[in-house]
Amino acid sequence: MTPTTRLTLAASVALVLLAGTACGSAGGSGSTESSGSAAGFPVTVASCGQDYTYDQAPDRVLLGAPGTIDTLDALGVADSAIGYTLGSYATDESDRFDGLTSNSEDYTPSREFLVSAQPDLYLSNDEQQLLGEGAANEDDLAAIPANFYVLGDYCAGTPAPTTVDAVYKDVANLGAIYGIPDKAEQLTSSLRDRVAQAAARNTSGEELTAAAIQVYDGKVYALAGSYYAAVLQSLGMTNIFGDFGANFSEVSREQVAAATPDVVFAVYTGDDAARTEAISDTAALFTDAPAIRQNRVFAWRESDFQAAGVRIVRVIEDSADQLWPQQ
Repeated sequence: MTPTTRLTLAASVALVLLAGTACGSAGGSGSTESSGSAAGFPVTVASCGQDYTYDQAPDRVLLGAPGTIDTLDALGVADSAIGYTLGSYATDESDRFDGLTSNSEDYTPSREFLVSAQPDLYLSNDEQQLLGEGAANEDDLAAIPANFYVLGDYCAGTPAPTTVDAVYKDVANLGAIYGIPDKAEQLTSSLRDRVAQAAARNTSGEELTAAAIQVYDGKVYALAGSYYAAVLQSLGMTNIFGDFGANFSEVSREQVAAATPDVVFAVYTGDDAARTEAISDTAALFTDAPAIRQNRVFAWRESDFQAAGVRIVRVIEDSADQLWPQQ
């Protein structure tokens, strides 16, 4: 991801307004607990160290990234989403889902925007979306009132999980939030099967090393944490930059040239032309890597990682397709 998005600095302030009403409240105890009605409410679900209590399923959900709608759709609750920020990462979400609006291209929604939108849930892909100058904060959400949930446990000041289990946890928590735990369990089972089938594509049992790289603004970044690590780990690959410890680390061109991964994934933003350029530019960085000799430089689309949820499983499948094409 670029330094202006999820993994680094919070971006500039937004401004398209929505109108409406909301429900939900912050507070309570426990991580994911159910009591009360047969529908499972109220339920309390924790996110980034804060407990949020839901008295009913949310029906005005603001998404931190457009692709997150795919996870709600897989759970059968896409109609609860009213719009999304980070609109520059949209593909056809607004066309495919009635009532879903691109509300802002900014990464960090302004306080004015978020309060005016009146969501009952802000479903984010990064706690940083509530931080930064002019951004809304937890008190602002509580005053609406609106709850907050961060996909992938991507919380400020703590390392993000590095396995696909983060996706399964999110599906389970969303199942609790919407009062559809059985549907969430079925979806999780399906996702697990898809990941296992993708890994099984490696019929030779080859043990591969890999590098995930993004070239941005003339600088080179190694992607060693969060969902990047999860995709590689799910396919049995070892990240050669895994010891860096950070999700997004600037590396010198000399470090890259000295690396010898078997596989390289280039992260890109934009259309097919941007994809081709990212592969070409990244391949040029690795002067003596098996990945170059074996023509194993592939691409990952950044918007899929922003989307989180079920899109990560799709990335795992797409990566397996690129690595081990069907005969």
